Amino acid sequence: MTYMTSLHWVALILTILLFSFILWLTMRYNEKQSLLAPILANILITFLLTALIFYALDKYTKVARLENIVQKKVLINESFSISGQIRNTGKFTIGTCTLEVKIFNASLERIGTDSAIFVPKSAFQNFFKRDATLVIETKKKFVIAENLAKGEIRNFTVFMPYPPSYEKPYTRYDLSCY
Repeated sequence: MTYMTSLHWVALILTILLFSFILWLTMRYNEKQSLLAPILANILITFLLTALIFYALDKYTKVARLENIVQKKVLINESFSISGQIRNTGKFTIGTCTLEVKIFNASLERIGTDSAIFVPKSAFQNFFKRDATLVIETKKKFVIAENLAKGEIRNFTVFMPYPPSYEKPYTRYDLSCY
């Protein structure tokens, strides 16, 4: 089980002990009142605290970075390949690393030279008509590494369809490890 590090286990044990202690105090001092509300509040607070602690631990213990990224077009089937290396820079084993690739087609020529680059908009415009000619996005997720040990480097290659209508695409990579 590579998701849980030793720090995760310590945090889980401490939150269980804290939950048990608060439950014991609740049962000891609420003799004539209903115990349902304090117990439910204890469960909710403990659950939220555990989720927050696990999120923070994942953020700082499951650390990886992408290196030597090369993007090549394959004209035969209108796709492109992204190859590179992933390195575990943290001190613990990483269970899974996911690479999300986003391709944007938002060039200044497509927007037009007579309009401003920054156009203010309100939140209500999202509910109504959306101008799809300015920004076109294609995204896809790939699992590029599993059970990545401390300090380990692995090669990866992923293939993604390349939209032929894109004139000057911009590619963005988002790496998430857990």
